Amino acid sequence: MVLDEAIVHNGIRYEWLGQSSMRLTAGNAVIYIDPVMLDDSPPPAGLILITHHHVDHCLPEFITPIRNENTRVAAFHESYIKYCVHDIKGARTIKVGQTVDFGIARVTGVEAYTKRGFHMKGEGCGFLIEVAGQRVYFAGDTSFIPEMNWLGKVDAAIMPIADNTWNISLSDIAEALKVIKPCLFIPVHYTPVDEPDPAVKDGLMLSKDPRFFTKKEDPGKMPGLLEGTGIRTAILRKLVAPRPDP
Repeated sequence: MVLDEAIVHNGIRYEWLGQSSMRLTAGNAVIYIDPVMLDDSPPPAGLILITHHHVDHCLPEFITPIRNENTRVAAFHESYIKYCVHDIKGARTIKVGQTVDFGIARVTGVEAYTKRGFHMKGEGCGFLIEVAGQRVYFAGDTSFIPEMNWLGKVDAAIMPIADNTWNISLSDIAEALKVIKPCLFIPVHYTPVDEPDPAVKDGLMLSKDPRFFTKKEDPGKMPGLLEGTGIRTAILRKLVAPRPDP
C-alpha cells in the first residue's frame, strides 16, 4: 500500500507525525494536537492542543521546538499544562462543553473515554476544531461513546483505532463513524504493521520511548468496515520513523 505523506481536504492539510500527533495547516494557521513526535524542521505552531496527560500524548520536550511568543496552548486540565508546558504563559484549559476562540480556530472540548481500562471519563477530552470553514473532530483516546451522537456536523474525524488494553478496536470505531458520519476519516493511535512491535521497557506510564506507545493495527481494514457509508478513509504515512534499538 502506497501511503501519502499528507492529504488536503477542503482547504486543510492533514499530516500524521505518529501515535496521535497530528499537524493541521490551513493557510497561515498551523495546529498541532498531542505532539510527542516531530519531523525535521517542523513549522512553528499557532495553536497546540493536548487531550490528556499520558506520555504518548503529552511531553514537554516536543512543545518547546514548535512554540514561540505567538503560540497558544490549551489542554483539558491545568495540571496537564504544568506538566507539558514549562512556561505556562499563554496556556489555558478547555473543559468539556467549553468553546474557546483562539483567532485561528474555535475549539470545543468534548468527552473522550473508554468503557474500561485507564482512559477514565473526566481525565481527558477530545476536540471539535472549527477552522477554514470546517469542523474537525479529534477524538482523543476514546471508544464509541454515547456523546458522539451529539457532535453535530463533522467534516473530518481523526480517531484512534487501537490501544494497549483492548478497549479501542477497528470495529468499535467503525460503528462510531457510522453515527458521526464525517466526509473524511483519518486513523491514528496505532503502530504500523511494518514497524517493530512496541515494547514496554520502563513501565507503561513511565516510559518516554515511542516504541512502546500502542500495539500494531492495520488501518487498511477500515474501508471494508465502512463500505457503503460514503466515508472516505485517508491512511497517512507516519512522518517520524521509530527510534532504533539502543
